[in-house]
Amino acid sequence: MLSYYEACLQKCAFYALAGFTGFMCGVLFQQEASIYQLFSLIHSDPYVYYHRQKLYPILSTFTTNHEARLWKKSPGLTDRLRNCIFFQLFDHIPQLLFSKQVTLSTPDLLELVKYGLPSMENLYVHQDYIVSQDLSTNAPKWMCEHLKGNYTKLSSDDDGDALNLRYNDVYVLSCGATRICKAFKREIWRKLEQHVGYVTDKFGSVYVYTGPMYMPHSRPGDSWHLDYNIVDWIPVPTPSHYFKVLIIDPDPQLKECSPYMEGYLIENTSGTGCSLDLTDYLCDVAEIERHTGLRFHEGLQFVVRYEKEKYQIGSSISGFKIFSESKNSAHTHTQNYL
Repeated sequence: MLSYYEACLQKCAFYALAGFTGFMCGVLFQQEASIYQLFSLIHSDPYVYYHRQKLYPILSTFTTNHEARLWKKSPGLTDRLRNCIFFQLFDHIPQLLFSKQVTLSTPDLLELVKYGLPSMENLYVHQDYIVSQDLSTNAPKWMCEHLKGNYTKLSSDDDGDALNLRYNDVYVLSCGATRICKAFKREIWRKLEQHVGYVTDKFGSVYVYTGPMYMPHSRPGDSWHLDYNIVDWIPVPTPSHYFKVLIIDPDPQLKECSPYMEGYLIENTSGTGCSLDLTDYLCDVAEIERHTGLRFHEGLQFVVRYEKEKYQIGSSISGFKIFSESKNSAHTHTQNYL
């Protein structure tokens, strides 16, 4: 039988253990609530997404693989249990945790940023795409879309001329004045959009980046300069070209395929007498990056060499399974992964 002194020590130890356990459970609960809120913001706010790696350590007391949990690819049993227990609880009983439930009106951002964002200036998330606005030119720097099916929608301008665009809101690419976007009315742009639809149907998922490029030009005996148009009494620089970068993200069921990139550059002119062969407009993505200051595809670089009539995607590197294919289409090229 324990003495009075020993019984008191035993009670103190029990209370200390219970208090410590409750404290650690509270810390874990607070951590999971913070991670849950952070993930909710990442799904809706591109700036939080961009700085997420800096926020993870601030919110973590216990070890967890935040990035794998964010993309729902965590291999650890502990992380899966946390998602199953805490996140399910937060989803079904939010009123017990937060004074006001926020209803998101934007799409799931992770559907659009799987391969990163080309830049972080003045981002606006729309229902179907993200736009980065360039305040110096009063025009977007780029637009990002994630296509997963039949998406083609043609618009028309005030004069009834067909524009080879998918969404009415894409008019932002023209600064509200479609007359300066001559490239969108060209047959070659229509072929490019058809090609985007082809690879979307074939591979199931394509990330599309579209934007203007401003390259100065000169006439004999003249200095280098850019062309301007007046839009709402404001002089607006006219793009010399429009680029389109495709990141083809094959369906996981296509086991012999791996992600790859294609870049296209089309001059912003009427295009009279120009080639209608889409291969002639293929462009090294690095050239687009050099002229625009943008960076495509976070974490993986490509070296691209183009050939007509056939292409080959090089050997497997860094865990990517690569395939080889020959074809007689307009987008053939050779590509290697670094």
